[in-house]
Parts: sequence; structure tokens; C-alpha cells
Amino acid sequence: MGVPFDPKLSKLFRALGDDTRLLIMEQLRQRNDQSLFELCARLIEEHDITLTRQAITRHLNTLEEAHLITTAWRGRTKVHSLTADSFEETINPWLQPFFKGDVE
Repeated sequence: MGVPFDPKLSKLFRALGDDTRLLIMEQLRQRNDQSLFELCARLIEEHDITLTRQAITRHLNTLEEAHLITTAWRGRTKVHSLTADSFEETINPWLQPFFKGDVE
């Protein structure tokens, strides 16, 4: 029995394969509903990461495409939140055969 392939896995692993995106996810894990400005400020303050707002936006878009974060508008401010549901739904079916020993 082979490992089931899901195209969402490629997006998920791509999103998780970057240190900056992992730091963004950690910031959102600590506190959801952060704006781009807040995330940029926290990355500079806590991790000395001085990327442009456009670069952070690209990272946020990659995380959103992988369904690891969601965005919503609060008035005129776009806020970002972590969502672990998609991660679990995407990765668990792929990992199960490894845990069961079904992989050749």
C-alpha cells in the first residue's frame, strides 16, 4: 500500500520550509489577529528580521495558500490568524501509513 498523495502537501511543506514563515507562525501562535504592521514590528523586535512589508506579505500569502493562516478584515485593518485545522487535515492522512508500518 502506497502513501496517499495530496497536492496540498506540496504547498504545506513549501510553507513550512522557510524559517521566516515558521517565525511568523510562532508569532501568530502566541497571539492571533495581528496586522501586517504588528507582525513586522514583532519580527524586528524579537528576531532582528528586517524584511520589507512586501516580503512579509509574500510570506503571509504562502502561509494562506497552504491554509496555515486565515485573514479577515477588522474595519480597515487586515488581520492574520493561525489555523491548525488544515495542517492536521492535510498531514495526518499522509503520515498514517508511516505510523502503521504500511510503507514499503
